Amino acid sequence: MLGENFVPIRPGFGGFDEPYERARVVFMGVPLDVTSSYRSGTRFGPARIREASMNLETYLMSADLDIFERLGVADVGDLVISSTDLAATGECIERAVQKFRDDGKVPALLGGEHTLTYFASRALKGVFIVQLDAHRDLRDEYMGDKLCHATVMRRVLDDLPPKRLLQVGVRSCSKEEAEFARSAGLRAYGVEQVLGNSGKVVADIRRRVGKAPVYLTIDLDVLDPAFAPGVATPEPGGLSTLNLFNLVRELGRLNICAFDVVELAAPYDSGITAFAAAGIVYELLATMASSPK
Repeated sequence: MLGENFVPIRPGFGGFDEPYERARVVFMGVPLDVTSSYRSGTRFGPARIREASMNLETYLMSADLDIFERLGVADVGDLVISSTDLAATGECIERAVQKFRDDGKVPALLGGEHTLTYFASRALKGVFIVQLDAHRDLRDEYMGDKLCHATVMRRVLDDLPPKRLLQVGVRSCSKEEAEFARSAGLRAYGVEQVLGNSGKVVADIRRRVGKAPVYLTIDLDVLDPAFAPGVATPEPGGLSTLNLFNLVRELGRLNICAFDVVELAAPYDSGITAFAAAGIVYELLATMASSPK
């Protein structure tokens, strides 16, 4: 059906799989763990997020609905990737996302390291990318790699006009990244702006994006380590889980054409970060389920 090699996972995300043909949102795990420079273990992310998702209520009080009664969701399992050939893995990610979009689905990628966003974005034309992240990921090269988790948004900008990348919750970058961002005219909303007036931030994003399709990428290190210790590169001074839930509820009203949740390093906590990740996805799905689309 999909033309790619997937390992079936049952139960899938949330445990309420619809047939692929009837689903509006299609999950796939991308256990990519190749370029991590500090904590590895992101390859376990998809499994841990799915496990957490099956232990949360599917009725959300914030939206007054049961997600799976209103929104068809399928899970095709984990994409089989190469641990030694990043380019080949990237081609598989791109083909799968393109297939989902051609079939009228919203691809939902469970990572895996953030590098996967570059490959997925290549299958999406004319989009805005809204990046929730502690880091700007704008280095041109890191530790000898042109493409890795620390350069992923710089590589995205090789193909995407700078005005179509909006960075939210950022609070850490190198001098090189800051200078590049200024010269490119990138729009970023720092963590202080989000905490100070998230409504104003969302309103500005809506004004810039309009009705254009949006790829929402959520690096879990946008959360403060107190709420999400199990990430590959923790950064103090971030959002609380409730801050992020509220933000995702509002951003979910955009024309979301694809989304991902990345950088869960499951071995580094008791499961709290996986539950945060599953909760974030549920809040996003609930907003999408409320949409007339």
